[in-house]
Amino acid sequence: MLADKFFLLGVRIANIGMPGEQDFYEKTKTQVLNIVVACGIPINFYFGIINLVQQKTALSVINFLLFIGAFLILIINSYRKFLLGRLVLTILASILFTTSAIFFRNGNEYYLLVNLIIIIIYFSEKTILIAISLINCLLFIGVKIFLSTPIVYDTVPFGRVIFNIVWALVTMIFALFFFKREQLAYQKQVEDKNRELQQLNDTKEKLFSIIAHDLRSPIGQLRNSLDLVNKEYISPEKFIEISTKLSTEVDQLQGTLDNLLKWSISQLKGIQVNPERTGLETVLEKKFILFKQKMEQKNISLQVEGVNQSILVDPDHLRLVLRNLISNAIKYSYRNSTIIIRSYTKGQKVFIEVVDKGAGMGEKISSGIFDPENFMSNTGTENEKGTGLGLKLCKEFIEKNNGQIWVESKENEGTTFYISLPEAK
Repeated sequence: MLADKFFLLGVRIANIGMPGEQDFYEKTKTQVLNIVVACGIPINFYFGIINLVQQKTALSVINFLLFIGAFLILIINSYRKFLLGRLVLTILASILFTTSAIFFRNGNEYYLLVNLIIIIIYFSEKTILIAISLINCLLFIGVKIFLSTPIVYDTVPFGRVIFNIVWALVTMIFALFFFKREQLAYQKQVEDKNRELQQLNDTKEKLFSIIAHDLRSPIGQLRNSLDLVNKEYISPEKFIEISTKLSTEVDQLQGTLDNLLKWSISQLKGIQVNPERTGLETVLEKKFILFKQKMEQKNISLQVEGVNQSILVDPDHLRLVLRNLISNAIKYSYRNSTIIIRSYTKGQKVFIEVVDKGAGMGEKISSGIFDPENFMSNTGTENEKGTGLGLKLCKEFIEKNNGQIWVESKENEGTTFYISLPEAK
């Protein structure tokens, strides 16, 4: 329990001054700096008291200056003046560590190495980086040269020297390990994003190859038929006979293009949701008109059960979802069959079912029809084509509206799509 409290305290200290939009590297640098500075606060306070008791007044003053300086840096960082905080730390540490190492021979020159690492990690401006790094190197070398002389102002116990050296090394290792860990985490994020982008590119390539193939056929048939009419190879009466099939092909083409457009917008701008109280019956009435011709061609009847609920949903999204589900039900239904659309309320959810007694799907297909990376679509009972994109859109749009969608299907027995959405009170 105590360890958890210390950990939470460490996290809070590390995140002092952290804005959400800060660059990852800058955020990591500031976190490491906050931790290193905070670790020095209790140490300097403790030795400030010890040195004061032992009448080492000058050394005690240095300790308390470091103690106050650490608090000052955390305060500066809390105001997000990160560059100023780093400069204060570097200058203060360089002066005080050099002074204490020369006059008291307490091993504080090794903190100059810690300071050097912080400088290299934290400063990106070349002029500042080179200048301060050079100064710290010269200070470290100067202290080592001075320590070889017999001039001694005062000394501290040897144990204190060992402690300072060990603590400097621990601080150095901690800073490097923390920075390394954050770097690896960032590298993993980059690799994950690259994989996502690669998967998205693969999905797009597969999708566009499918769509290009499916678009070519109806457009080609329509063009050839019009050419035959224009060149009077077939009579207008004969063209009327084949127009029904061409109309079906064009309807499928329109649905495919509409799905592609919606999908493209969702990929470029994200799915924008504007939920409002929406009457299910009103939405369905418009869809029945849209699919009337298709149902008449296959002599499919429609049975509606209890659709008087109001749903909290983006109406455009619900229209797209129902259009795709009803279109699929017609596509995979046999002639002279019935499609059932029913809804009911349970708890605070409205459940919608779209049921057909058509061709159905095997478990392998039904388990992958919502997978955004796979595009699987069987031809309809009268060779109607599809891309499989519509059901991916249905899943995305339903989930964005705080709903769920799933399917149950058996080959040659039919398919039922289920939707649950929040009820509008």
